[in-house]
Amino acid sequence: MLLTSYDRNYLRISLPAALEGVLMIFLSNADIVMVGTLGTGAIAAVSIFTQPRMMLLTVARSVAAAVTILIAERFGQDRHDTYGDVLKKTMVLVAVVLGLAHVAFFFHLDGILLWMGAQEDYLPDAMIYGLWTLPAVFVTSITNLMQAVMFGRGESMSVLSINIQGNVVNVVLNALLIFGLGPFPALGVLGAALGTIGGSLWSLFLTVRTLREWGIFRQGSYRLTRAYLREFLGVFGGIFSEQGFERIGMVLYTRMVAELGTAAYAVHSIAMNFCDFYYNFCNGMGKASTVLAGHNRDAVKREEWRRYLWTGMRWSLIFSTIAFLLTYVFRAEIFGVYSSDPDLLPLGSLIIAYVAAVSFPEACQMVCAGILRASGKTTQVAAYCFISITILRPIITYIFIYELHMGLEGAWLSLALDQTTRAVCAAILLRGVCRNRGEVSLHSP
Repeated sequence: MLLTSYDRNYLRISLPAALEGVLMIFLSNADIVMVGTLGTGAIAAVSIFTQPRMMLLTVARSVAAAVTILIAERFGQDRHDTYGDVLKKTMVLVAVVLGLAHVAFFFHLDGILLWMGAQEDYLPDAMIYGLWTLPAVFVTSITNLMQAVMFGRGESMSVLSINIQGNVVNVVLNALLIFGLGPFPALGVLGAALGTIGGSLWSLFLTVRTLREWGIFRQGSYRLTRAYLREFLGVFGGIFSEQGFERIGMVLYTRMVAELGTAAYAVHSIAMNFCDFYYNFCNGMGKASTVLAGHNRDAVKREEWRRYLWTGMRWSLIFSTIAFLLTYVFRAEIFGVYSSDPDLLPLGSLIIAYVAAVSFPEACQMVCAGILRASGKTTQVAAYCFISITILRPIITYIFIYELHMGLEGAWLSLALDQTTRAVCAAILLRGVCRNRGEVSLHSP
């Protein structure tokens, strides 16, 4: 297949971002395996902190996504001397808002963990892990913000390199401090937390060093202005709403699935873990589409915007086809990697087949949504996410599970319908954007 300059540029940005997400899951699974050797209590203590951490990171990732869009627009307008101004002003907001949030979590962590369902037998370990990991979450939030500048410039390879190094440091420190290898003490759960801190600090150091070399910190001012707040909050509001709606919908969905019983929930957890690989890969394609749409948002670059739209859609179809075929053909083998229980295999193979089918709408809606966000449609994306994820998916899941008695298959059919609904909504909105930009049709060039 002959690659055009648009293909090469799209893949230059999307592949590092996509591979980063996949590699991060591999490395996080290595963490889980090491903690798992300490026993079920240690796994529970570390896992129960996932939701509080995600609550904080939802804000941080929404901020980073907004900054990526703002930087991408400035890159396309050749306003290269304004990157530092956006970064510095946003850092002030993040330091104040997330700083206060982390302090509140620090002093009320025991109540938060109990509210999340923590049990008394592993709560002390959960408190140790959570209190020591909270600083790492704050450091990661700052790092994500700085790396948003890199993404906005299209430097996804730099982000990939930095985050791989940071996570390798995390895994190595975990091995040394959890098990007490060599001269290091065996600290158990505390060692896992310290490893997380070490990895996050290394990523922050590398990120700061890169931005200093680019001269970003010599630009702009930390002083907040009304013009900046108006611009930033206009983008951030829609993205944060979208992330929040997705989090609420997932909590409701997961709770209903958990009530199906231990075996069904185990199969569901395995399927979701495997599904995360391609989900994160698609997220990288969505980021690339956001960046390139932002670079070419100006009316004079209408043709480039259109070509990158179709380049992203074409590659999402290619990668989804590959993912579908590999997942569907090897569905039994894939499930067997996670579980050797023969009683779970029939249901597991069926649900992995759903994972394969979801590849198509999942990639489509992420690429379309990425373009829409960079085209000023963050509020519209948040609106259809609210309707689909927060309202329709829980209702449909309830009907399939409790009224039609479809079990876990019903839950995954609901997920597939949600992804398809979002893909259709995104495509319809994108068609409208094309028309507003002077396009007469959506026929591929």
